[in-house]
Amino acid sequence: MKCKAVRCIYYNAGNGYTVASYVTEETLPKEVSSQKNGRYGMFMAIGNELPTEDGLEVELNGTWKDGKFGMQYKVSSFQIVLPTSTEGIKAYLASDLIKGIGPVLAERIVDRYQENTFEVLEKNPEKLLEIKGITRKKLSEILEGYRGSETLRQLMVTLSPFGVTPRKVAQIQEHFGNAAPLIIQNTPFRLCEIPGFGFLTVDPIAVKAKNFKPDEPMRIKAAILHIMSEAEGEGHLYLTCEEILKRTALLLNHKKETGLVPERAIRDAGNEMIRKDGTLVCSDGGFYLKNSFRAELGAAASLVKLILRGGTQSYQVDSIISSIQKKEKILLNVRQKEGILRAFQYPVTIITGGPGRGKTTDISFIIEVEKILHKNAEILLCAPTGRARRRMSDCTAYPALTIHKAIGLKGEAGEEEWDEESMLEASLIIVDECSMIDMPLMDKFLSRVPIGTRLVFLGDKDQLESVGPGNVFKEMIESGVIPVTILTESFRQEGKSTIIQNADKINERKTNLVFDDTFQFYPAKDDEEAAEIIQKLYREELQKNENRVEGVQVLSPLRKDTKVGADALNPVLRDIVNPKRYGYPEIKNGSTTYRERDLVMQLKNEEDVANGDVGEVLNIYKADGKSRMRVDFGDGKIMEYTEGDIWPLNLAYCITVHKAQGSEYPVVILPMLTCFYRMLRKNLFYTAVTRARRGVKIVGSKKAMVIAIKNDTVSKRNTMFGYRIKKIYKAYLEQEKKSA
Repeated sequence: MKCKAVRCIYYNAGNGYTVASYVTEETLPKEVSSQKNGRYGMFMAIGNELPTEDGLEVELNGTWKDGKFGMQYKVSSFQIVLPTSTEGIKAYLASDLIKGIGPVLAERIVDRYQENTFEVLEKNPEKLLEIKGITRKKLSEILEGYRGSETLRQLMVTLSPFGVTPRKVAQIQEHFGNAAPLIIQNTPFRLCEIPGFGFLTVDPIAVKAKNFKPDEPMRIKAAILHIMSEAEGEGHLYLTCEEILKRTALLLNHKKETGLVPERAIRDAGNEMIRKDGTLVCSDGGFYLKNSFRAELGAAASLVKLILRGGTQSYQVDSIISSIQKKEKILLNVRQKEGILRAFQYPVTIITGGPGRGKTTDISFIIEVEKILHKNAEILLCAPTGRARRRMSDCTAYPALTIHKAIGLKGEAGEEEWDEESMLEASLIIVDECSMIDMPLMDKFLSRVPIGTRLVFLGDKDQLESVGPGNVFKEMIESGVIPVTILTESFRQEGKSTIIQNADKINERKTNLVFDDTFQFYPAKDDEEAAEIIQKLYREELQKNENRVEGVQVLSPLRKDTKVGADALNPVLRDIVNPKRYGYPEIKNGSTTYRERDLVMQLKNEEDVANGDVGEVLNIYKADGKSRMRVDFGDGKIMEYTEGDIWPLNLAYCITVHKAQGSEYPVVILPMLTCFYRMLRKNLFYTAVTRARRGVKIVGSKKAMVIAIKNDTVSKRNTMFGYRIKKIYKAYLEQEKKSA
C-alpha cells in the first residue's frame, strides 16, 4: 500500500516498536473508513522501526488487524519510495535518511530545483554550491548522505521481506558501506560477519538474492562456519570430521540426515576452507576455527616457555613464612604452607581448593613473602570478572584488576583494543578464579606475561567451566607439567559449616545432605509455586537487613524458559525492593524497565566497567531530547546509558549461577526443580551452594537435587590444551638434551 507518513504516535527505543499514522489514496477497509480520523484516507499502522517523518512516501506491506484501538495495519515490511512531488522531495531530503540536510536546507534546494532535484544530485551535484549555506565541505557531506540513503533504500527493498529491521539495515550499511547491496547480491553469506546475522537468518536471503543451489560451495562454507561458531558457544575448541559432516548436513538439509547436499560436497568445501581459505585448521584429528587453534597452541607455548625458560630464582622461604605466621597470629596447615613454598620454588604454580579452604590466606602470605624478598616488588593481582576482582582486593587488602583491564582489552569479542607490544610489568602475578577463564582470554593473558615473572594460578577445579570455549584450569591441572597444591582442610566455623559439609557431599556424589538453620529446604511442586516461595523468602531476608539487597542473592540455573529463571524473577523481586513510584522517571531498554535505585549488572567488559560488575541506578533524566540513565558501579565508576542504544545491562536481583562465579553472598536463595533438567549437574549445584557464606535456602524438589548430585558427567568439551602443554613441554626438554 502506497502512502505518506503523517506522524509518530508511539515509539519504543529499546525494541523499535512503532505506532504511526499514514494517509493513502488507496481504498481502505470500511471499518477504517468509518473511523473518525479527521482526514480522508488516514489510518494507523504498527510495526518495527517504521518511517515516520511527515510527508515521507513509503510502501507498506502487511495485514489489517482489529485491536483495542480499532483496525490497524500490521506492517511486515516496507520500503521508502523516491518521491516525485516537491513536498515529498522536501520530506525525503529533510528525513534522517540523509545526513547533512535539515528542513531549512531541504526547502532551499527544492525551491531552486523543484522536481529536478534528484537529477541534479545524481548528474550535476556541483550546482548545489549555488545554494546559500552549502560549501564544498557541506556538499561532500550531503552527497555522502544521499548515496547512503540510496543504499539504505536498496537494502530495505531486498531485506525487509525477511523481517530485517531498519536498525539492522543501518548496521549492514555501516559494516559494508555503500557497497552493501552489491555484496549482498554477490556474496550474501558475508552478512554472517555482522552480529545477529547467523546462518539461519542469512540462508533464505542468500537463496533469493543469488538463487543459490543447495550444494553451492559458498552456502556450505557458511554452514560449516555457523556449526563451528555454535560449537564454540557449547564450550568446544574443535570438532571432529564426523561431527562437522553430521551437523552441517542436518543444517543444510533442514534437519534431515540426507538430502540435496551430499557428504562429498561438504568434504570438498571443508577441504577448501583448510587448504585455500585458511578459515579452518586441521590439527591432531581436530578441526578448529583459525583463531581458536592459534589461541590453544599459543597459550600452551607461552605457558611452557614461562615454566622452562623463565629463569625465575628458587627461594627457600620457610623462615619468612614462620615470621609472618607469628606476626599475624595465623597457623597455616601443611597444604597451605606447601602452596606458598611452591610459589617461590617454581616459576608457575597452581593452588586449588573449595571455599573456606584457605586460598585467600595463601594469596596474602605470597604477597607478604614477595614484598620481604624484594623491597620494590611489583605485584599484580587479577581475576576474570569485576566482582571476582573486587572480592580478591577486599580479602587481601591489596589492589586487583580484571584480566581484561590488566592486558588492555575492552569491548566484545572481535572488538578488542589491544596493544600487543606492551608486556605486563610485574615480578609476581597472582590470578584468582581461574576456572572462569576461557581459552582466548588465557592466550592473550599468557602472551603478555614476560619470561622471568613468577605466576600463581588459584581457583576451584570443581566449579562450573568457563562460559567461553575451553576447559583451561582443569587441563592445566591435569597436564602434570605444573606443580599443583590441593587445599582440603576447611576453616569456616572450625570446619563444621553445614554449607561446606554439604558442598563436600555434593562433590562426593552423596545425597544425604544435612538440613538445618544454615542450609534450608522449601518444597515446591512446580515453578509457579517456587516463584511465590522465593518472593516470600526474599521479603523476609530484606526485612532482616533493613531492606538492603546486599544481604541476599537469588541464583537460578537458567535465564529463560521458566518462572524461576532470572528473566522472570528479576522484575517481581525488583517490585518488592524498589516498587514503582508515581511521578518518578523510568526508562525502558528492550523489554526491561529501569527505575532509580535499581540494582543492575554489567554484561560485557568496557574501558571503565567490567563484565559482572553490579551497580545502582543513580538517576534517570532527559538531555538533548533523549532519556538517559546513570549507574554507579562503585570506586568512582559512573556509567551513562542513552535511550536508543543497546545496553549491556540486566537487572541483578536474580542472576544465573554462571554469573555468580567469583562472588560470595551472605545468603543465597536457589530454585532446584526438575524443569531445570538439562542444567541439573553436580558442578552447577556445587557452584551455587558455595556462593553462600551464612545461609542457603533451596526451593523446589529433593528429586531435582538428587539428579544434580548424581549427574557428575561434566559436559565433555573438545579441547587439546592439556595435550599441547605436555607435547610442547616434552619437545622443549628433548631439544635441551640435544643441545647439551
